[in-house]
Amino acid sequence: MSNYLVNNTGTNYTLYYNVLDYFKTIMDNHPSIDQVSQGDFYGLDGQEYPYYPVGNVNILGADFDTKNTDYTIQLIVADKIKNKNNESEPRTNEMSIPFYDVNDVVDIHANTMAILNDLLSYTQYSVQAFQIVGTIQNEPFADKFNNGLAGWVSTFTLRTHNDRPRCLFNLYPVDTQND
Repeated sequence: MSNYLVNNTGTNYTLYYNVLDYFKTIMDNHPSIDQVSQGDFYGLDGQEYPYYPVGNVNILGADFDTKNTDYTIQLIVADKIKNKNNESEPRTNEMSIPFYDVNDVVDIHANTMAILNDLLSYTQYSVQAFQIVGTIQNEPFADKFNNGLAGWVSTFTLRTHNDRPRCLFNLYPVDTQND
């Protein structure tokens, strides 16, 4: 993967591989994401000691029209849920944790949403090859995938320019020798 995206010149960003590479690159370059993956999120936590937070890109579908390819993209940023040591001040027994709960899900939701906001803002406003069309739908989760993770799922439509030129290959050759 490339470490820098320079004005997106010379790259056909309508290609599936290039869309995947783009999102994996910006997630890999984000200082708060430690692991990047692609595809189905259910098997993400299969490694024995993965690093967290994790970023995942999944392309759910694509539509062609005469000038564009519209990808339905799902970005997930998640972290491992950890139990809090809900310690109190010994003399007054006051809680010192601002969002009292037995785990850090509220903190994970706050951090992972901020990371997604960075990724999507960069894509929407700093990249010439892409246009986010419509509303970005965001859904928080906690242990939804039965892997002890919490975070956010963002689903959106990503539009890329596609001239859809005539096919370069002669897929239906006409026998000119018998004419």
